[in-house]
Amino acid sequence: MDKPKRSQNQIIKDHLLTGQSITSWQAIELYRIATLPTRINQLENTGLTIQRKRVDKDGKHWHEYWIDNDNLASGVQS
Repeated sequence: MDKPKRSQNQIIKDHLLTGQSITSWQAIELYRIATLPTRINQLENTGLTIQRKRVDKDGKHWHEYWIDNDNLASGVQS
């Protein structure tokens, strides 16, 4: 029997709950999810606290998203 397919939001949430950060490029490479900022916004609307920072390098910029260790340790909201 096949496992139920996880939503894009669940895939991103599961990734963040491992303590790893994620960028839009990583979301595309790892999960074929091209709409990371939308997924992050939707997860935040469910009560998940997600940190972000803008990274500027070689004339380009992108955002990196993660969950703080304090939120991971406290069992993060579901």
